[in-house]
Amino acid sequence: MVLEIIYHSLGFLIMLLMVLVAVKFFINYKYTGQKELIAGVIFAIAFLAGLFYFSFKFLLGAFGIDISVDNRTLLFINFGFIFLVMLSWFYIFYQFLYPNNNSVRILFYLLVVLNVIWESFFISVIFFSSILLETVEIIVFVYDMFALILTGVFVLILAIKSMISKDKVLKYRGLFLLIGFILGGGSLVFDNGIFNAEQAIIDIIARLALILGIFIIFFGFFMTSESRIYKLLFEKKTE
Repeated sequence: MVLEIIYHSLGFLIMLLMVLVAVKFFINYKYTGQKELIAGVIFAIAFLAGLFYFSFKFLLGAFGIDISVDNRTLLFINFGFIFLVMLSWFYIFYQFLYPNNNSVRILFYLLVVLNVIWESFFISVIFFSSILLETVEIIVFVYDMFALILTGVFVLILAIKSMISKDKVLKYRGLFLLIGFILGGGSLVFDNGIFNAEQAIIDIIARLALILGIFIIFFGFFMTSESRIYKLLFEKKTE
């Protein structure tokens, strides 16, 4: 029970961090008008869907309030917003690296259309068809892996391109992005959002890694030449 409380407490901390990140993105957007920052807001909110359900289910359950849903609805809560995570990172990748490339722009809009079709299919299959749940889970798993791998490719290319840049700020930004992606992405391999008493320690460590990964990714994302850690890194380098 203690480990489960720690696990879900970390879940609430992750939600708080993602809300703060979304607010930070939005505030920066209001000042700069950079559209990729809105994509960051969408990513932060979409990321919370499954986490929000499981964490509040545990919290309300402690007070005798059951908000359990059927397995099909749970499948939608867990995976129905993955496409937003992928598209938001693609947009960030596209705006940062290829803002004037028509081929990448067309590819982005094509991916938007394909994902609208996918989401329509996903909702119809889950809620309005008689297909076995096990079959639906396989279809969702295949799409989920495709979306996460594609997202990883976008993040990795953005990180590597930044690291090989001549701009010192971009070099560190890319390094932070890469480290954060490894920590955050790796944690999601072990933590599916559902507490498992048999691997409680692994789940908790995975959530700690996710928290650290989120912090590193978005610290790097908002890093400037005026950042304290940025100055510290360069002071060490020049001594």
